[in-house]
Amino acid sequence: MNSESFDLLISYLLLVLLFSGFNPALIKYSAFAVLTAFVFHELAHRFAARSYGYRAFYRRWDTGMLLALLIAVATKFLAGSVLIFAAVGAVQIYAPYDYNIDETFGKIAFAGPLTNILLGVAFLLYVKFVSYSPLLAMAAAINLWLAFFNLLPFPPLDGSKVVKWNTWVWAISIGSSYILYRFFM
Repeated sequence: MNSESFDLLISYLLLVLLFSGFNPALIKYSAFAVLTAFVFHELAHRFAARSYGYRAFYRRWDTGMLLALLIAVATKFLAGSVLIFAAVGAVQIYAPYDYNIDETFGKIAFAGPLTNILLGVAFLLYVKFVSYSPLLAMAAAINLWLAFFNLLPFPPLDGSKVVKWNTWVWAISIGSSYILYRFFM
């Protein structure tokens, strides 16, 4: 296993634990939801960056992972529910050239949340109009929440790059992810 795969696996396993709320009965739901939301989000960034000819790979952030775990444990102990505030890693991009860096990096940044919105909508439509599934409902919720969170316009989140590239794309995507999460979940 290469270091990128290992870093992605470690980050994935921690997020599965956190999104399950430390409840073993929810691990199977959390595992699928985090796979579609987090792993696909990061891979979308990587594929988008590589489509521009850049070197790109995922790296975990140990400090962020430790903070996420401490916050989750503390809130579970103190409040009885888990607060997830996780910055467990990111795709690192090496771009030796680019004459339109705001547009290129904006599009690369948008690839992750767009993936989450599309998956969230697909799961939500299935749950609402085909057949209710707790697995898909959780996956829809986590995908839409992750899209919204990552589109917040604060560095180093994706939203800071997307809003710099195209304010309309940013506004429509953050608004739709929030509305879908808040009112349809």
